[in-house]
Amino acid sequence: MLEFTGRSVLKAFAKAATIATVATASFIASAQAESPFHTGVWQLNETNGPQGLVVSDWLIFEYGLPKHWLYRRAGTNDENQFDFFTRTLGDSGYTPVEIRVYRTGKNSMKYTIAEKGEKPIEVTAVRLSIANSANSCLSVEKKGKRFFGNWVGTSSSTLAQLNVGRNKMTIDGKVHNISTEEVRVGRLGIIKRGKPIAFLTDAGGDYAVLQWFKPGVTIEQMRDKETEVLDFKSEEVVRNPSGSCDRQIAFRLNAMK
Repeated sequence: MLEFTGRSVLKAFAKAATIATVATASFIASAQAESPFHTGVWQLNETNGPQGLVVSDWLIFEYGLPKHWLYRRAGTNDENQFDFFTRTLGDSGYTPVEIRVYRTGKNSMKYTIAEKGEKPIEVTAVRLSIANSANSCLSVEKKGKRFFGNWVGTSSSTLAQLNVGRNKMTIDGKVHNISTEEVRVGRLGIIKRGKPIAFLTDAGGDYAVLQWFKPGVTIEQMRDKETEVLDFKSEEVVRNPSGSCDRQIAFRLNAMK
């Protein structure tokens, strides 16, 4: 498993993670016909030297694992500027840290983190990966079939082994009879005895997040493409054991200079 992060730029998340407020919100999916501009491996040009930044269509990675959800702010985006609310994995609502990506060129941007009550941190960044390359590792597009099969646990999960089929889900040897449906590009709804129990959401790279619902989530809420569920019983990061994206990301990060 990789160990990388834009550590000094992302340090605001560490403080903010414990003070998130419960919220519901309209969500505009980042995953579109091609990956959003921010998706990829980046070099952040910080004052203390270059730092790696790894971003999938809707998650920022930290220490090699998907960690911070991105929710595009409605009505604030134009051709070059993209503003995001954030939520740290496992929190019950938005983290008071907002992200702005401002495109300055085909493979360059200004990247701003604004923690509530603090002065925004802005750095320039250059892309290390290839934008919208075919079968891009960090994109969630055209990868629906990858939900089905074997996954292994990570340091951000309690389970060790997961197998997902269309009608059965096996967790550490225990079989659950389920049904599944793709509720959004990159997101699978899991239903047991007629009730939604979880999302399996593509995190980009070699990873997915098993998002366990709290009691009371309805089929309609599970299928709703406009309003996000933000409060989960738990969120567990799992990894495709045969994935090759970690190696590709590491190769890109080694190009920093």
